[in-house]
Amino acid sequence: MDTEIATASRTTTDHQPTPPAPTPDMDSVDASIARTRRVQHLSAVVRARLDEAHRHTDDLEALAKAVVEALYREHPHIRLEDALELARIVERPPEDDSTKGAIEHVVDDACSHLDAWGRFGPENANTHGEHERIQV
Repeated sequence: MDTEIATASRTTTDHQPTPPAPTPDMDSVDASIARTRRVQHLSAVVRARLDEAHRHTDDLEALAKAVVEALYREHPHIRLEDALELARIVERPPEDDSTKGAIEHVVDDACSHLDAWGRFGPENANTHGEHERIQV
């Protein structure tokens, strides 16, 4: 009776080694940690910047727009056109989220778009002075 021993590098019937199970590489783990920290940090900054009216509103669309505006004002890599686009496309937070959870949800969604647009690299950022001139 032929039995195959199950090992990580067993061969298939055509005698080709099977590839080992994929493991996350260090870069993807580091990127995931950096993303989580970015969202947590920006969420805290946004919460501190929002006034009482925005923090205690039942209007989730207004809250999402206030979060995008606060992100734009605080983050030098976010351009005016990015903020305008984010205000239009950012995902509305779930109804059952706390205000903190709703803010984190919007920040996470905004960061996904900004990351896809390549806005977190320093070569794509406006200088702080340019960003300040745009706000006025």
